[in-house]
Formats: sequence, C-alpha cells, structure tokens
Amino acid sequence: MENQNKETLRAGLVDGVLLIDADNDPHMPSDFPLSAATLVRVFLRPKAALSRALQKRLTGLPLCATISAPQGGKNAADFVMAMHAGILHASLPMHLPFSIVTNDKALSAIVQELQRVGRVATLWTSHPEPGAEETPRAQSSRSPRPRRGGRGAGGSRRAKPAAPPESAAPLAQDLTTAQPAQPPAPSQPGRPIAEVTAAYARMLARAKNPPNRLKALLNDIGNRTANSGWQPVEVLEELKLSHGLRIDERGRVSRA
Repeated sequence: MENQNKETLRAGLVDGVLLIDADNDPHMPSDFPLSAATLVRVFLRPKAALSRALQKRLTGLPLCATISAPQGGKNAADFVMAMHAGILHASLPMHLPFSIVTNDKALSAIVQELQRVGRVATLWTSHPEPGAEETPRAQSSRSPRPRRGGRGAGGSRRAKPAAPPESAAPLAQDLTTAQPAQPPAPSQPGRPIAEVTAAYARMLARAKNPPNRLKALLNDIGNRTANSGWQPVEVLEELKLSHGLRIDERGRVSRA
C-alpha cells in the first residue's frame, strides 16, 4: 500500500491532502471537495474505530488510509498525525493545499508552521467556540419584569402604570449589541475562472519583477483577484493548466 502511494505521489496525481484527527473530531466539512485524487489520512488511538458517518464519506476513495497509533496514551494519535504531516509536507510539491481536521489546539501549530514555510494550509473543527451563543440568552433571561404596587388607601391592590414604550429601547439596544458579529457572506464568482486567470496572466507577462516564489505568487494573486470570487489556489491551478506556469519542489515559479 505504501509503495503504491509513493508511485501515486511521483506521478503527480494528488490534488490535495486531508488529515483527520478522528479521536477528538471525527467529522469533516460537508462541502469539502473530495475526489479520487485527494490524499486522506485518518488517525485513531489503538483499537478505536471510525464513526459510521465519517466512514460513509470516505468509502471508495483510493488514496484514503486509516492509521492507528502503535501504542496507547493520551497523545499517541496526535504524535502520529504530526509525524505524517511532516513526512507528506516534505514529499509533496508546495502548491498542494493541506487541510487538517482537529479540535486539539496543540495541533494547530502544525497549520501555522505549514503556512510559515509557504504551504497553503487550513484548520477546521466541528466544535463552536464556547460562550458564543450564551450571552444573548443570559441577558434576555434578566429582562426587567413589571412590579406590582402596594395597597392603596381603600385596601385594594393596584398595579403601577406601565412604563412608557421608549423605556424598552435601551434593553433592545443592549441585546442587539450583544449579538455575535455575523461573518460576511462568501462572495460568489462573478466571472469565469478562465477569464480571471487570463487577465492575471497578461499582467504577469508585463510585470518587470513578477513573483518568483510560491508564497509571494499566492499573495499577489489574492491581492489582484480579491473581487473575482475565486480562491488564489484555484487561480494558480488554472495558470498551471492553461498558461504554462510551473512550480518546482522548492516552490520556485517559472513559465514555459
């Protein structure tokens, strides 16, 4: 199996890497673009098994493998996952993106290190940040309630007049400001990727000092095509397919 994977890597048939820490986050994004060329590794502690939902998502992928830690321990699977991330980073070309699924904050250092050396890497977890939804509910539970008045001269219980409507405005304002900020809606591609890529390729041909490293090239693509709705990695792949752009194993950029 390992020899087959090495031959696949040499043949350049991999379009991305997905590493899943199935011990503490056995999930994955529902919209993750899985394909037959996605290299998937799932890490488990000894004698653990995959969840049915995750197993169903990964069934039939030729480059998917489950790796169990050889020994038990709290961080056994984490160590094996970190080791494999380093091996794959050293073996694969720099333009291939890495995606890591984990809820372990210690493993986020892997993503930061990959990004530091110029690799496109993302971290995903299915666990929301604690306390993100508790503030509005806690404040609403403390809403003021109308108070009853005392007994009058005739001995009857009478309620105090209701507060004027404008007194509710500060509370509504507090609840509004307490709502967590909503992330901006993702931009939809406005132009075909071939048109966006062709325009960038023309600009690249006219540039006196075009980017000659992968990290600098991705940053430049992101700055110049920010409003197109396409990710820099997608534009980079189109440049390689249609405009003769090449990136060697050291991340150096050249054109045919």
